Amino acid sequence: MIKLVYVIERRSDIEPKDFYDYWLNSHGPRVRGHAKAINAKRYVQSHLYDTPGNEALRGSRGMLPPVAGITEVWWDSVEAFQAASASPEGRDALADLSADEDKFIDIKNSQVFLTKENFIFDFTGGAKLGPEAGKVTYLLKRRNDLTPEQCHKTWLRDHGPLVASFAQATRGARYIQSHTIAPEINAGFVAGRGFAEPLDGITEVWIRAEDLGVDGGEKAREGGRAMLEDEKRFVEMGQSRCFFTHEHEIFDYT
Repeated sequence: MIKLVYVIERRSDIEPKDFYDYWLNSHGPRVRGHAKAINAKRYVQSHLYDTPGNEALRGSRGMLPPVAGITEVWWDSVEAFQAASASPEGRDALADLSADEDKFIDIKNSQVFLTKENFIFDFTGGAKLGPEAGKVTYLLKRRNDLTPEQCHKTWLRDHGPLVASFAQATRGARYIQSHTIAPEINAGFVAGRGFAEPLDGITEVWIRAEDLGVDGGEKAREGGRAMLEDEKRFVEMGQSRCFFTHEHEIFDYT
């Protein structure tokens, strides 16, 4: 499967409470209603939540501040995604969703790009952890002196196993890297609706609700230092973000 990632900035004229309510309770059901027409298999919203951990993650890395959240939508393939706009029903559905997004999303400061998921570890047995769990969401821009291929190779081959080696201490339950694909399609999002330039991918690390805020001791701190140093090998920190979210699954037809 492939996954569309939608990095969402809130419109400045909309209060956060109203923004999250509309996104979850109005726009979410609207997407679900169009799922068949656009061939979408799964749809998840991840909402930013306020915690001192956000500033700890940002400050230690010199990153940009968090965004309002991300949307993720899964399709069977790139071809299935492209077929969504090939029928009158699909085009009408996409037009309706785009018009609705304009009501609450700051389009020019948001980003949309297609990705391919890479599961690094999963200690949940495939369980869905629900919105009570925490999810560290890392929006990744590669270092300016690296090609996409170099970044993705280091991220997957070297950094993934490093994170896995500290998973027990840092209380990680699941870790997925989503690497950006299909640059021509992503460029079309920018040209077509004025989105910001796409990122090189995202990392997501789930933490069970009961493990949030638990001190993992010196081993966890050692892991944090090691991961931070390794990230500098391939991440352009000043153009990336890292923050906590809560995940809301709107539908899953997989």
